[in-house]
Amino acid sequence: MIEIRRYIPEQADAWNSFVAQSKNGTFMLDRHYMDYHADRFCDHSLMVYRRGVLYALLPGNVADDTFYSHQGLTYGGLIMNEKTTAADVVQIFKDLNELLRSEGLRRVVYKPTPWIYHRQPSEEDLYAVVEVCGAQISRGLSSAITRENLNKWYRIRESGARKALQRGITIEESEDYGQFWPVLAKNLRDRYGLSLVHSLAEIKLLHSRFPDRIRLIVAKEGAETLGGTVLYVSDRVVHSQYIAASPRGKELHVLDLLFKQVIVDSLKNHPFFDFGISTEKHGTWLNEHLIYQKEGFGGRGICYDWYEWTL
Repeated sequence: MIEIRRYIPEQADAWNSFVAQSKNGTFMLDRHYMDYHADRFCDHSLMVYRRGVLYALLPGNVADDTFYSHQGLTYGGLIMNEKTTAADVVQIFKDLNELLRSEGLRRVVYKPTPWIYHRQPSEEDLYAVVEVCGAQISRGLSSAITRENLNKWYRIRESGARKALQRGITIEESEDYGQFWPVLAKNLRDRYGLSLVHSLAEIKLLHSRFPDRIRLIVAKEGAETLGGTVLYVSDRVVHSQYIAASPRGKELHVLDLLFKQVIVDSLKNHPFFDFGISTEKHGTWLNEHLIYQKEGFGGRGICYDWYEWTL
C-alpha cells in the first residue's frame, strides 16, 4: 500500500505542486529553491505513494553512510497533506528505515519543519521518529513573536529606535543586495568567524525566483546602507534569515528602528515573526548576547529540533 521512490528531476512539477498544497511545507522545499545548491549535495529526496497516489515527500541528501533531511535546508522532514494519517506515517518510517538499510546507510539525521510554519497540525512524524525509530533529540532555540500576544520591548530597544529616528535613519525595502551583502559578510566574519551561506549571486538568483518570498529591508543614512535584514516570507511566518549592521549602523541603533517597522508590517498578514536560532554546537551552547537582543524585541522561545537514529 505504501511505496517509497527516489525523486528524479523530471518530477519537479509534481514535487512543487505537492509542497504548495501540503499542510507543513514552505517555499524553501520547492525544487526551485532547493536545487540552487544541487552541486554541493548528493540528493536523495524521496517521494511516498499510497495506492499509487503521491502521499508525502521527504527532501534529503546522503553523505558517507548518513541520510540527512536535508543538509542544505534549515528544516524539512516529512512533507504531508491533510489526508496523511498517523498510522500511515508510522508505516512510512518503518519502510523508510528498511529502504535506507538496504542501500547500505547506517544513520539518519532528521530536521522537521517547526510547528509555527504548519498550516495544520502536522507532528505525526515526531511521534513516529521517537516511537518507531528510537530517535535522540538535539534542540536549537529560536525567538518568535506572535501577534496574538505581543510582549513589551526592553527599554534599550525602544530608546535605540527613537535615537535612530532622531538621527534621520530611514527604513525601506530594497532590491540592492549588493550594498547590503558586504555589511553582512563583514559582520559575520568579524563577530563569529563565519562565512555567508549564500553568496551574493545565489541570493540574487533566489530572490529572482521568489520575489515575494525573499525580501530585503534596509536602514539607510542618506544613500548609504548601514544595516538590514533579509526576510523569508512563508504563509504563516516571516523569518529573518539574515540580520546585520555596520559599525556606523550599530552606533546609530539602526536595527532597533528597522525591526520597529518590520515586525509591525509582518504581523499584519502573518501570525508569527521568527528571528531564527541563537544556539550553536547542535543546541548545546546558547549565545546569550544574541538572544537578549531578540528577546528585547519581544521574541520568546521556539524550538528547532533535530532527530538522529541508527539504522
